[in-house]
Amino acid sequence: MRKAVLVLLLLLTSTTLLAQDRDDRWRDRRGDRDDRYERSSPRDSAFELTPFIGFRWNGTIYSDQTFLFNRDVEVASSASVGVSFAMPLGDTGLKLELMADRQASQLETESGLFEPNNEVADIDVTYLHAGLQIPFARSRNATPYFVISAGLANLDPQISGVSAEQRFSASAGVGVKVPMSRALSFRFEGRGFYTALQDDHNDDCTFCTYRDNQDFTQGEVNAGLVFSF
Repeated sequence: MRKAVLVLLLLLTSTTLLAQDRDDRWRDRRGDRDDRYERSSPRDSAFELTPFIGFRWNGTIYSDQTFLFNRDVEVASSASVGVSFAMPLGDTGLKLELMADRQASQLETESGLFEPNNEVADIDVTYLHAGLQIPFARSRNATPYFVISAGLANLDPQISGVSAEQRFSASAGVGVKVPMSRALSFRFEGRGFYTALQDDHNDDCTFCTYRDNQDFTQGEVNAGLVFSF
């Protein structure tokens, strides 16, 4: 009987030690993974500088909004280029973002199906915004986020004697950042822009008399590299 009890105690002791050893090894492996994740992912408190390129579409200026054209004109879909600078708001993951985003394009008249559009003039559309990056569902492999911003839209038609106009604009979108190292991430983002073309009854301005409050909207997708420091 005493031999049986002794054997049982030895078995229990061995099992306990083995379980403890496995638990310690699991914790060590988990700690190693956490350390690697910390070393390879940007900090929530990091600043971010992001140059990006994109593609922008849409944007209509209606004939009754300006003295320049006697029919509606569209901003041709084209590439855009910009830069953003994001500042952390504590360790929350929220970031205050400043953005400049420019599109050099053409104004075109609408045409029928498969008919070529007629170019009217070149135009530059630039957004200067400040806003918030709001992360959600963060994981080790990616940080998705919402973005909202507001500021100015600069509409600058390249027509002799016509000056650029600045109007209030806002945007909202969603994006994702994929870390490649602690200092570098890849970013992909899509957002929509809204620009208010309010009625200001300014008869001395060629390009800025908007009568019917038909506002200016555009969409954009862009990709860039995020430098964290």
